[in-house]
Amino acid sequence: MSNNLTQKFNQGERSAVIPGFPSSLRKKYSISIFILIILSVLNISLASDEVNSNIWSFSVELKVTSTTLFLVFLFWLPVLLPLLLTQFPQLQNSLTWLREQGIEEVETNLLKIKLRYGVQEASQSYEEKVWNPGATGANLSAQEVHQQIEKRYQDAIALVDAASNIDSVEALRRIDQLATYYDKVREEMPPGSNRTRLMRDISSTMWALVTKTTNFPVYERLISNKAGERMSAYKYLEWQPSIEYIDLLLSRAIGILEMPFGQYSALLALRRIVTTKELNSTLSKKTIDILHWSANLDYMGADRRRLVVEILSILETNA
Repeated sequence: MSNNLTQKFNQGERSAVIPGFPSSLRKKYSISIFILIILSVLNISLASDEVNSNIWSFSVELKVTSTTLFLVFLFWLPVLLPLLLTQFPQLQNSLTWLREQGIEEVETNLLKIKLRYGVQEASQSYEEKVWNPGATGANLSAQEVHQQIEKRYQDAIALVDAASNIDSVEALRRIDQLATYYDKVREEMPPGSNRTRLMRDISSTMWALVTKTTNFPVYERLISNKAGERMSAYKYLEWQPSIEYIDLLLSRAIGILEMPFGQYSALLALRRIVTTKELNSTLSKKTIDILHWSANLDYMGADRRRLVVEILSILETNA
């Protein structure tokens, strides 16, 4: 079973990093171009006899025009483009340069948001004290773990500028902007430490801003097909934990729908819930069983596995 999950996950990861059309758009693209090619090749006419209007004639003429050739080229463009990029390094370098310019703009705007709304220190503290796996001390009781984690959250939130004039509407608008940046970085930057660093920076800024929001659309964000919107929901649940969303968080934390970075963020939200809320015995046992199973999955990275183990220790101590 784990091999099948691993295979599906790898397929999902590849589809996320290889540029191209989504499957639904590829299908529509192919059908529309195919129909246009057929229509451009055929010259269909329907005419009536000038003498006897009751006699109609129908004719089809086959011809190849420059329009047909252009449409054929468009049809094969998604296949030809990667080949052209490999044959002409200068073109590939130009596209890479354009992507880098876009990423630099994201970094610049991200810093402006932090400074404008007084959340730079809070987001940095969050990354240092909360984000890292295994941040809590070993051999602590469940109560001590809860106190340690909670203190780190409170230390970070205390650094948000209380004098900032951002209201809930503006905070949510900025979170949406960060969600768009997150999706842009995922799509345009190659996998690696730089992309991870920037996504972590975006997510920590989200966390600092959600403290200024009210009536946050948690459920709608959790089921969104956009990774950036789901990320904003994970960050909100770290700020306002709720047992209501445990099942959705578990599906995101260990399922193949979410990418590793998103899985880790969902686990952080889950950890905050189990340290601040009391789960009933049935829910606690179900969560423990699922996490024990997921810890042995082949695609579960070391950082996520450590976080799973930490959550398990909290749940099992309280059981």
